[in-house]
Amino acid sequence: MIVLDGRDRVHPQTEALLNRLGFDLDRDCGPDDAHKVNPLDILSDRVRVQTRQIAAQEFANEAWLDDPGQDLPPLVVHLAVKERNRGKLDSHALFFRGLVPCRNPDFVLQIDAGSRPVADCLVHLLERMRREPDCAALATNVMMEGAALTDWLQSWQQADFLWQKISDWPIGHGLGYLEVVPGQASLMRMSALQRGPAGDPLDAYLRGLSRPEGLMEANLFLAEDRIIGAEIVKSHGSATIRYERDATILTDGCKTVGELLRQRRRWTNSTLSARLAVVASLGQVICRNSTGPGSGLETRSSRRASLSLAVLWALWQNLEQWFIPSTLALLVSLSTGFLEDKIRSVMGVSPAPVMAAGVLLFWIYCMVSMTGRDARGAGRGSMQTLLHGIGIATLLALALPGLFTSLARAASGSLAVFSASIFVLGLAVWRHSSNRLPDLVRLFLFYIPTSLVVSFYMLTYAFANIHDVSWGTKGLVAATGLACPPAWLRLRRQFLAFWVVSNAAMVTLVLGIIPGGAVTMLQVFSVPFFIRVAIAALLLLREKSARKQRAFGAGWTGGPVPSAAT
Repeated sequence: MIVLDGRDRVHPQTEALLNRLGFDLDRDCGPDDAHKVNPLDILSDRVRVQTRQIAAQEFANEAWLDDPGQDLPPLVVHLAVKERNRGKLDSHALFFRGLVPCRNPDFVLQIDAGSRPVADCLVHLLERMRREPDCAALATNVMMEGAALTDWLQSWQQADFLWQKISDWPIGHGLGYLEVVPGQASLMRMSALQRGPAGDPLDAYLRGLSRPEGLMEANLFLAEDRIIGAEIVKSHGSATIRYERDATILTDGCKTVGELLRQRRRWTNSTLSARLAVVASLGQVICRNSTGPGSGLETRSSRRASLSLAVLWALWQNLEQWFIPSTLALLVSLSTGFLEDKIRSVMGVSPAPVMAAGVLLFWIYCMVSMTGRDARGAGRGSMQTLLHGIGIATLLALALPGLFTSLARAASGSLAVFSASIFVLGLAVWRHSSNRLPDLVRLFLFYIPTSLVVSFYMLTYAFANIHDVSWGTKGLVAATGLACPPAWLRLRRQFLAFWVVSNAAMVTLVLGIIPGGAVTMLQVFSVPFFIRVAIAALLLLREKSARKQRAFGAGWTGGPVPSAAT
């Protein structure tokens, strides 16, 4: 099924291709199509639906694909044209409530606009589903298409995707609960989306179409790809959410810094809300009586343990993110290195608190100046952009000396953990990436050295605009039909005040009370971080080795090829 989310947003080349395939984007729904999808039961907007059977050869020729051969059955293509762009969740309601009951597929494959699967992507997804009957959803290996090493914006996004697949996803995969089912491309088992012993995943998922009850819920339903997995596991306790590394999807990235900031604002705020919701949802599953009716856990203590670890993992990630500003302030406070005593003798005071305070003041300035920004950019004027740029460049220049000072003063055990983690991470990149040398350069010479400062700036932008619940990309840069209530603005101010106070208190506590100051605290935070990076990389390497040892079947065995709706 192809859903065009807004008639006026269709690219002329897309319209020309659909016309060649026999579709008329302005034709009303005919009598042969009306019974397949009844838009009035799903959406308030007008939806025109057309259905055609298209020969595989014809489709391949028009879409510039490889010759599929002559033995494939024709494709049944449903085209739904929506009058207005109402967002992805609106389109999913049309798909799941309108088309799926008519087609009754075994699996559902969603592919976002701007994403392109490689030739064997679906084969790997279906093979994993065959091997693991409890697997309810599979995430794909999303990577940038054509990211040039000389383009810093594209390189950063490619490295960020790679970092996520190496340092984060293997842990969720190993626990059987990957917290995201990517909207770019993923495969879901349709039986897992049906009502289970403890609820209906689709009902909970599509609840986001109604007016949100509060600011956190409004942000929550911007993370549609994080909600669905949690609802599946909540309704079917034994279901797992996995990651298939060999199923690669190439996607387009953000073209401007403003677009990237708006995208990460949506991702960051929705992830924060989703993780808090997941803690509550999975907590109910873990505490539910496994021997009673409706448990869905099938009395498996191992599943309870893995979900408990998944909850702790979500909480730890939120904690790491929350204290990024204080971590950066402590790191910058070490930038004077071994010249600290000389500077103190000249100034009369230690430079560390002064530099940490400077970071916190710049942080508060960014927070205030980023609020109420122009919808098309990150700032409201060239002077503001210049000041932000100078501040970020200064932080980058000070953070690296601070890192070297921290390593020089660190204990030998911490250095051993750091060195081992870097080695395992490099090995994982070499084994995982298809562009080994460019990705190693991106990750180790560009992404990792700048990640703390870049994360600090993006996180500040995201939290400063937590009241903005627009999509932020694809032309949706303003919340449609939803004014910002005064209660949301009050909650935002309280949220930011608590964020500032907690980080400032952390810096004051570390520099004023804890023996060893910033070095001690950075070791306390960094050792668990590098341990989890090493564990994730080792899990990824183990998965890759196991895949090589496993004989890959030529196709589905023990039954007919399952049907899939896209």
